[in-house]
Amino acid sequence: MIRQTRTRAALCALALLLSGCATQLVKTGPQSVDGIALDSPLTWTSFGSKGERVWTRDGSPLNTLRIIADLEPGRPLFGTERRVGVEGVRFAKGLSRVATLELLVEGLRAAGWDNVETVSTEPATLGGKPALRAELTLARPSGLRYRALLLAESADDTLSLLLFTAPEEHYFNRDRAAVEQIFASAR
Repeated sequence: MIRQTRTRAALCALALLLSGCATQLVKTGPQSVDGIALDSPLTWTSFGSKGERVWTRDGSPLNTLRIIADLEPGRPLFGTERRVGVEGVRFAKGLSRVATLELLVEGLRAAGWDNVETVSTEPATLGGKPALRAELTLARPSGLRYRALLLAESADDTLSLLLFTAPEEHYFNRDRAAVEQIFASAR
């Protein structure tokens, strides 16, 4: 009886673990991600659900390209509602590009990033809509320093964005040109 219970518990634990590992391979070339057309020069692994995807090449601590499509007003950013003691930073419609950037920086802080600073910003387009591009510096609580590239638009009262984060020491510079190509191709 005890052995059977342990076996069932182990199988349930394994099933739960594997269900969280549902990933897809994103091959090079044109992609459509929840209505955003992209062209990737690299192969990635993708996980997430409709509207909020994460692509990674080497595992999410080393590099992630977060793709959020048409986030509705009132919805939380970056999973902040799942952190204990955090209300969650929520998207609001009618924001200017500057206000959108400020909200995203606050969302990153609420998601556990430290020392989030904007290095540069410039106007851009995403899906033919006015957008902003930004480069950020940020750090994990452990002190590991990251850099980020951001492309975001909220012109139609929903938020769509691409956010690439990677440790600045190696992975950011290794993948930067490819991520910039993806940003340039985003429609």
